[in-house]
Amino acid sequence: MRVERFLRAASARPPAIVCQVGYANGLGVIRDLAREGVPVLALDADPRALGLHSRYAAGMVCPDPAADEEAFVTFLEELGARLPRTAVVFPTHDEYIWPLSRNAARLGGAYHVPFARWPQMRRLYDKRAQLEAAWAAGVDTPRTVFLDDEADLARTGEVPYPGVLKPVESLAFKRRFFRPVLDVAGPDDVRRLWPEIADLGTIMLQERVPGGDDELWTVGSYLDRGSRPLALFTGRKLRQHPRGAGSCRLGEAVWDEHLAQAAVRLLEALRYWGVSQVEFKRDPGDGRYCLMEVNARHWLWHSLAAASGVNLSFVAYSDAIGRPFVAPRQRDGGKWIVASKDLPLALREVWHGELGAGELARSLAGVRTDGVLTPRDPVPGLLNLWRVGRQIVTRQPSRRVEL
Repeated sequence: MRVERFLRAASARPPAIVCQVGYANGLGVIRDLAREGVPVLALDADPRALGLHSRYAAGMVCPDPAADEEAFVTFLEELGARLPRTAVVFPTHDEYIWPLSRNAARLGGAYHVPFARWPQMRRLYDKRAQLEAAWAAGVDTPRTVFLDDEADLARTGEVPYPGVLKPVESLAFKRRFFRPVLDVAGPDDVRRLWPEIADLGTIMLQERVPGGDDELWTVGSYLDRGSRPLALFTGRKLRQHPRGAGSCRLGEAVWDEHLAQAAVRLLEALRYWGVSQVEFKRDPGDGRYCLMEVNARHWLWHSLAAASGVNLSFVAYSDAIGRPFVAPRQRDGGKWIVASKDLPLALREVWHGELGAGELARSLAGVRTDGVLTPRDPVPGLLNLWRVGRQIVTRQPSRRVEL
């Protein structure tokens, strides 16, 4: 779609601006809104971003807010002056969310910013505050020790092992290690890794909750300004990469009322509103659902919610423009996949005896949506297939961290 066509459509209906559209997360927002007739403009600092090639959106390259926040905000101000109507803005990754939250008042004349402002957002930015809110709301968490400086290494024996090291503020950690957590087998591992992580702020040492990747559950929601849930979705991962701490390859829609209510209590305690993901892991030994993290945004496989009848993006858009409605209860059983990632990895796992061929076939029953590849919007998926094929041929693994 050309920008001129987008601007004509935006004169008839409030448009949406989707920021960071490199992969399935941003693509899902574009497609979920466009299917409801919303004019969409996709923004990304990377001209190679898949969403810039979607037939459902006009595309523009924007400044990178992680490199120059002021340039990004100024770009939005100048873009807003061109828009015929106030736009609803959807940042899909943390690098875009925090600047938009901090500058919401400055951008308020041209944009609806449908999520909490910085005083509330700071508590989600800080995973220590997330845990403290969970404890206050009666939500289970893994046993945790906060490591602020070298003196706190004396407390590493307070957590059962195996364990994980996670950042309180995650961006610098992910950029350094290209993964969200580091595994540790005991206190000696923590001391060995400390020089590599000591400059990354407060680090959380947590027990690793037992159970496979299929014990990872998500509550996706949209809460309005009064923290009332207008849309709720629950589901679980079936496979992720890398195993143990990675991004979803295959997920399933399964409703869990108890889990949904626990997530809402936590979000209310955080005074959060907007789209979010609250991730839990179920301990198969005692049945506890332990909080993993809260993401104040759409997550990688959120489009399964829309495929199951709960279009979080459109609920957020409608509330922002003053036409709120409550989404229906989800349809269970549907599955989401990124086939270009899952199938090569699954076939390799079958070859190595890590996954049965019958188990693989059964797991693919009920797949309702692919996060990237769809015949209705083929170019992003075909581009992704070409890039994946090139990586396989050249044996250059991707370092992208998608959550």
